[in-house]
Amino acid sequence: MHPHRDDRFGWSLSAGDTNGDGYADIAVGTPYEAIGSKKQAGTVTVLRGSASGLTGSGAKSFSQDTAGVPGAVEAYDYFGYAVQLTDSSGDGRAELAASASGENTGDGAVWLLKSTASGITATGSKSFGAATVGGPAGDAYFGDVLAG
Repeated sequence: MHPHRDDRFGWSLSAGDTNGDGYADIAVGTPYEAIGSKKQAGTVTVLRGSASGLTGSGAKSFSQDTAGVPGAVEAYDYFGYAVQLTDSSGDGRAELAASASGENTGDGAVWLLKSTASGITATGSKSFGAATVGGPAGDAYFGDVLAG
């Protein structure tokens, strides 16, 4: 991640314990982050919680350019437009749901990244869109809002 004016770091935020250490970590969506020449491709950064508070040490950033994350970086995808940390597997560690409402020119999609004792990982991540779950296709902006 390279900070630039108008990246919209913090556009979306969510707290949850991603590694089971008892401290809340924070997922930060930056949907207007450029990746290479791809404008507004987007990223999500997970900041670690600790006994002394939130820290950037050990932070992890994810995009569609991250190995293991399905898809490819495209301009105006807005990856990280909405983020949600939630323990959907019931193992005591929050997984990351992140959306790119502009994916495929406005169809939108959501990614689910698993968690381990080391926090969020791209390994085994999956993506799905409106058509995958029986919804409308085409300009659906699927994932525009995530709620837990």
